[in-house]
Amino acid sequence: MNTQALRTLLLPAVIVLAGCVQDSVGQDGPVRAEGSRWAEYYKAGDLDSLMTLYTDDAIVALHGQPALYGKQAVREYFSTRIGTADTEFELDYELEEIHGNIAYIISKYWLVAKNNETGETYKDAGRSLLVYKRGPDGNWLIAADIDQATPDVRFPSPGGLR
Repeated sequence: MNTQALRTLLLPAVIVLAGCVQDSVGQDGPVRAEGSRWAEYYKAGDLDSLMTLYTDDAIVALHGQPALYGKQAVREYFSTRIGTADTEFELDYELEEIHGNIAYIISKYWLVAKNNETGETYKDAGRSLLVYKRGPDGNWLIAADIDQATPDVRFPSPGGLR
């Protein structure tokens, strides 16, 4: 598997996990805390549970790829990628804001992933934006996740991820 193909497989995990991993200073806001379930489901390979974390009209826009519109498109995308690599993430949360039933998080991210089949290692760093809507049950659901490569986010990470 070439590096571009591995990147295509793993990049969605980076974006969503930005809302799921504790930041380097150890402070979890309410949206970040809710997002920790995403990492649990992704690592367990539980696609059905993972999809409960998205709004029906979710949009996923990953750098270098066409946008995904709707939960079904997101499901199809993850169905061939979930459980394909051992991953390490580091996040540096820059902003978390909640405005009524809408919230967003902006963070820097670093990812190192080792493909389970080939052993190939993929590294990515950049910035992500996650937009959440509070569902009728009070849980925060992912309405949009967007990532981008940024020249000011490079390896090694502040925590030493290389």
